[in-house]
Amino acid sequence: MNFSSYTNTALTAAKAGSEVLIKYYNNVLDIEYKGEIDPVTQADKNSQKAIIKMIKDVFPEHGVLAEEDGVNEVNKDYCWIIDPLDGTVNFIHGLPMFCVSIGLKCKDEIISGVIYSPIMQEVFVAEKNKGAWLNGKKIKVSTIEDPIRSLAVTGFPYYIKEKSDRVMKNFQNVVFESQGIRRLGSAALDMAYVACGRFEFFWEEGLKPWDIAAGTLIVKEAGGKVSDYSGDAEGSVFKDTMLASNGITMHKKILKVISDKK
Repeated sequence: MNFSSYTNTALTAAKAGSEVLIKYYNNVLDIEYKGEIDPVTQADKNSQKAIIKMIKDVFPEHGVLAEEDGVNEVNKDYCWIIDPLDGTVNFIHGLPMFCVSIGLKCKDEIISGVIYSPIMQEVFVAEKNKGAWLNGKKIKVSTIEDPIRSLAVTGFPYYIKEKSDRVMKNFQNVVFESQGIRRLGSAALDMAYVACGRFEFFWEEGLKPWDIAAGTLIVKEAGGKVSDYSGDAEGSVFKDTMLASNGITMHKKILKVISDKK
């Protein structure tokens, strides 16, 4: 597939970030905490530096919104939305479910996205109107439309201990309405797996733009649908709740199962 210079740069930057992560994986880490259960390591920080350097070398005028160290230039027409290590808790514990996620926002829409899973050696790529791809092969969402035949995936927000009512209510509702639920620990991978048909839908609240920017485009380009819990698809990357599914039929059914009431 012939991608734009934007997507090719995202691929190169994601690879650079992933190489940093591999260097630290299963080695001694300096772990700090942004919250009680929200860790950050030197792997996160150095991966982010490598990614931003790669992007700024090619597009110095573009903005960056990134998870670590408060980098926020989202007001620029072109803004790279970066998670240098999605799945930090997994990474710390030696679990292979983590990735680099990079999305490029042009004004109000995501036009390019890459999710790079280094241990699994899987690279998910999407470009607006060019489809979604996994390791060079085009991917599509699944065709299952009955929730009881669906495999769902979710995550829990870092504020789960303080505000658990809606989270646990929705979890229980989906347990009763689906074939099963998985909890992988990486929102970016959750969305990538919806895009390639491994899951039928993903829902979570308390997410940040860097968690879901790339995944949002990858799901859409694979034929899926993305919105908040109320069904509003506009600006969903910057909203507090997220539902990504394999299409309109499933989406409507799951919106009736999960509540947007706190």
